[in-house]
Amino acid sequence: MYYCHQCTYFVHMKCATAPALNETEATGSDNDPDLIEFPLQSLEALSDFMITQFSKFQVEFEGEHKDTAMTSTGPNDPHIIEEHWSHPDHPLQLFEFIINEHDNDDEEDDNNTTGLICDGCIQPITATHPWYYSCNQCNFFLHSVCATKLPGELFIGESSFHPEHSLALMRKPRFHTTVDCGVCSSSTNGFYYKCEACDIKVDICCAFLPSRIKYKSHKHHPFILRPSSYAVCGVSKCGSQGGMRYECEICSNFHIRVSSVFYPSTMKHKYDDHSITLRYPPFFYQGVFYCELCEEQVNNQWWLYHCDESDHSFHSDCLHLPYRIKLGVTIRIDINDEMHTLAFVLERNVRTNSPLFICGNCGDKYASGLFFKCDGCGFLICPRCVSKIDG
Repeated sequence: MYYCHQCTYFVHMKCATAPALNETEATGSDNDPDLIEFPLQSLEALSDFMITQFSKFQVEFEGEHKDTAMTSTGPNDPHIIEEHWSHPDHPLQLFEFIINEHDNDDEEDDNNTTGLICDGCIQPITATHPWYYSCNQCNFFLHSVCATKLPGELFIGESSFHPEHSLALMRKPRFHTTVDCGVCSSSTNGFYYKCEACDIKVDICCAFLPSRIKYKSHKHHPFILRPSSYAVCGVSKCGSQGGMRYECEICSNFHIRVSSVFYPSTMKHKYDDHSITLRYPPFFYQGVFYCELCEEQVNNQWWLYHCDESDHSFHSDCLHLPYRIKLGVTIRIDINDEMHTLAFVLERNVRTNSPLFICGNCGDKYASGLFFKCDGCGFLICPRCVSKIDG
């Protein structure tokens, strides 16, 4: 590698000695300003991105009024939905998300809505898109867009992931039952589209991904969505098998798994008072990076999240889990003649050689996974056992 000490400029030997590119080759995707650039600015921007993608279909609830813009959600939406396809047992009522300036993070407030998660896209409900539907009897919420604007069916050719067949919008009847997305390979208990002919499922966040994008750290070339064989992601450095990935159209050895594309450029974390930023190598840092979560060293050739003010670092995969799952929903169930109120939780070991999690019913051991946990006694039980017990 060649290195300029005055400019902190790095260049591979093969790149320095390669033939000069013409202007078109050098700029690549810069000539296509309509391509969406990732990473998105924040987690909230994911909802904006989804709405932008949804708007291309211009479809209202039950396929009516297709000329109405997707972004026109709000007080004009139905105030009550008596029987929504995803939650037919109870009516859903329209509310507006309002930030209470007097909310105190240190005090519990039963009316505090800052933790609302949409059961459709599994993204937070925020003031950016404040209108949402809620069931008064269940911990069930939907963005107004997810409730009324999602196409019930993607017809042949409308999905960049699976254009050969139509895809139907679905949701598993039980919140602890998940499906694996055929694009990002992550599990979800939210809305998804399914091809009945191929039994392929795709999370709604992935169903509307564009076929071509650009990426900030590799901005001179566009990326194209393609099926993935085993490869190491250029962002997370994690191996991935199956699903889809974005490949650079010019550089055959650089690609990004879809789940890594969703990493925001900045985010907040409870371990840091400031925003943490997604950083790309090379790093000019005197010392060694250690992850604040797993306390293990972060390879300085990998992408990471870092806060300059606090000098905190985080593995990207320690912050972003391979799930798009709504947690915290509770059930009450009789196990061995003893009633437990169990919350749906994710248990994971962030440190190596940590004790395994054991299902209290079947005895299976897990390094990490989804469980039901009793807040009173700490009893853990896996979803498979809950399904057997609860019918």
